[in-house]
Amino acid sequence: MMLSRSTAKAAITHHGGGKSRLIPTTSTIHRLKSSGCPVTGPILKKVPTLPFVGSMIPQHSGLPVFQMSRQYEFNSELRQKFGEFIHYGIPGFGVGLHGHMYTIFDPNEMAKVVRSEGAYPSGLIEKLWQWRRAMLESGEGWKRHRTFLQTGMLDPVAARGFLPGIVLAAESASSVAPLHSHNVNEYMNYTAFDMFCSFMFGKQMNTTSTSVSTDPTVKGENKENEQFVTAALGVFEKTNAMSLFPLEFIMAKFFP
Repeated sequence: MMLSRSTAKAAITHHGGGKSRLIPTTSTIHRLKSSGCPVTGPILKKVPTLPFVGSMIPQHSGLPVFQMSRQYEFNSELRQKFGEFIHYGIPGFGVGLHGHMYTIFDPNEMAKVVRSEGAYPSGLIEKLWQWRRAMLESGEGWKRHRTFLQTGMLDPVAARGFLPGIVLAAESASSVAPLHSHNVNEYMNYTAFDMFCSFMFGKQMNTTSTSVSTDPTVKGENKENEQFVTAALGVFEKTNAMSLFPLEFIMAKFFP
């Protein structure tokens, strides 16, 4: 999970039960150990950064080579090399000239971050100008809409009503999983879309199965649904790629 610098700093000093503690850096760990103090929580590993390029030069930072086609492998290699809690730089995604950002892999520690977000949580999407312009409201206005949606989607009583449709969508997707063996990531995206639509619209889209169907009639009936999924994936891929260019970093600073 990637965190903005301000969000991570706020969460680092928070602990359940109203107590505060610091998730220590390596140098702090050594000082605590030498003083006999108990050490808890993941160690923050700081990766070298440079202005404008952050940690994106592997020869300087030691980071794995980042490519859009290897995002999943990149995160796995990052965790193996630097541990559960990392501070590094990716311009466009992070903050400032160095693109400072934090990544935390420990779900228990991430839960503390979520609980520390306050009334108006801040996310990575606000750092991307392409998406920021689509967010018509923030602060109290966004909180009101989010609370309304969450009450209807995440309330336990309401969620029980969604489960049958979600399960049906998952079962349908599972039946054609072998046909998606060439691209598991695409399969998961179609499956997520079908499961989401089952509770948001109360309709089974079945794009996971129709996308691999050889029946021209079935393909024709579901053509628009498949186009929507493809377009949605394309938007995320394009904005991710755009955010890695220095020009986009400048635009994010000056565009509303």
